[in-house]
Amino acid sequence: MRNRLLLLYLIIVPFVVSGQKMGAERIDTSKIKTWEPKFTFEYQSIYHFGDSEMESELILILGIDKDYAQIKTGSWSDDGKLWIWHWENLKSVRVEGSKFYSDKTNGEFVIYESKERIKGLKIYESWSPSMEKGEFEIGIQKGLINSNFPGKYPQASMRKLTREELSELSKSNLQIMRNEVFARYGFIFKSGEKMDLYFQNQDWYNGQYKNVNSFLTELEKDNLRLISQLEKR
Repeated sequence: MRNRLLLLYLIIVPFVVSGQKMGAERIDTSKIKTWEPKFTFEYQSIYHFGDSEMESELILILGIDKDYAQIKTGSWSDDGKLWIWHWENLKSVRVEGSKFYSDKTNGEFVIYESKERIKGLKIYESWSPSMEKGEFEIGIQKGLINSNFPGKYPQASMRKLTREELSELSKSNLQIMRNEVFARYGFIFKSGEKMDLYFQNQDWYNGQYKNVNSFLTELEKDNLRLISQLEKR
């Protein structure tokens, strides 16, 4: 009987312990603790999951009355020459205490005491194809959210804009702000026209899609409507 129990232990334990990941590293669950910052706003960040071709990111934006999150994944083009990014918007996103909730997956914000103190987001239902059902994954906090939104007007993707602040911009700058939102997702502008010439001169721009509407967050859609109204005025 004791030998049977020992065999069962050897089969089950390695499966449970080895399944959890943080990047390419296996996780020691005894080193995980809850991350409780002074301000909830500190959770707003980019969280990096996986490694190499399995890498992905969760982009989390905390608003005053609503939170937003996107999963950014990539794949090779059909000819295998280009790496193409894709964005999926999560719904019903909210942060309560140290917990993260959405329609696709839930999790909690944690600190992992490894060789260094790592802040991250522990996801219970991972979207990574390398993870099995029931395994969790920790995404490492990558840094300031601004790095995900290059250009002159990152605020158009980061927070609710006001009519007052937009009224101070010229019509030309409003046009750039509006089109930057599309350009960040790789929208291809009409060749030779003003916006095409402008963004071709931006080192961060890489046109890949003829339509990026499905990538836009509700926050960006609200801001785009307001910008368009002021452009017409």
